[in-house]
Amino acid sequence: MRWLFVVNSLAGGGRTGHKIPELISELQKRKFDFEIRLTKYHKHAIEITRQGIEDGFRHIVAVGGDGTVNEVVNGIILSGREDEVFLGIVPEGGGNDFCRNFNISGNIEKDLALIKRCQSIPIDLGRIEDNYFINSLGIGFDAIVAKYAQKIKFLNKMPRYIAAVLEALVKLRNYAVEIKTDTGNITGRILLISVGNGRYCGGGFKLNPQALVDDGKFDICIVDALTRPKVLSVLPTAIKGSHIDRKEVTIFRTDSVQISSRQDLPLYFDGELPVLQNKREIKISILPKRINFIC
Repeated sequence: MRWLFVVNSLAGGGRTGHKIPELISELQKRKFDFEIRLTKYHKHAIEITRQGIEDGFRHIVAVGGDGTVNEVVNGIILSGREDEVFLGIVPEGGGNDFCRNFNISGNIEKDLALIKRCQSIPIDLGRIEDNYFINSLGIGFDAIVAKYAQKIKFLNKMPRYIAAVLEALVKLRNYAVEIKTDTGNITGRILLISVGNGRYCGGGFKLNPQALVDDGKFDICIVDALTRPKVLSVLPTAIKGSHIDRKEVTIFRTDSVQISSRQDLPLYFDGELPVLQNKREIKISILPKRINFIC
């Protein structure tokens, strides 16, 4: 069994690069038949993954953060052989939100022991235009937070996102939208919309605390337009997921959603800030059980 490890050495503020010797040592100790390929630029992991599958690899491990995982997933899907490929993750990024769904430790030794067993489940993916996401997609305030978080290099995980939240509050905006789903329509002004395949986003916020990655549905969290004091009141409750009981919050499940606005909507997924063809008519759909995930 051959393994391809796609490593983003810049993940986690550059700390992942320093852990490569430890990674190699543990791989050798556990007798992996492996190859390591390093990413060199944005979206390089997509190319590495597609080429790796062409070269015969069927077990691919993303070593990095949510963005690295996203690129590897897109590479797997674009190969057209996703039913043959198994994905593993060694989380080494700033947020690692997707791995929180599975309590993956972030300890190289423990993670490789799990990966070596190669027990997998088929999980869902989200699709928007020609892009795929594995964990979550955000529109509005949380997308602005993700934008600011990418620029903060001296912090990681929750502290980085808290700092980004405070920065985003300075230029707080709400958005007039129409939301169409298979369960009905919603029209109004919102602070944010979180489309969850997984439960976590933003370095540990539980915006969709009941989401499951293999149920064929998105969990959707809509937070109504809020003032700055209200944002500061609601957001802390989202760390534990208790925000779902507040009157400003709507939660529901659907397998597709269309969001329309008269203005461009800021959007991110899996920590990435994509370039979309249309930022005012956003269509998102779920692809059930498309990735074989080692967990």
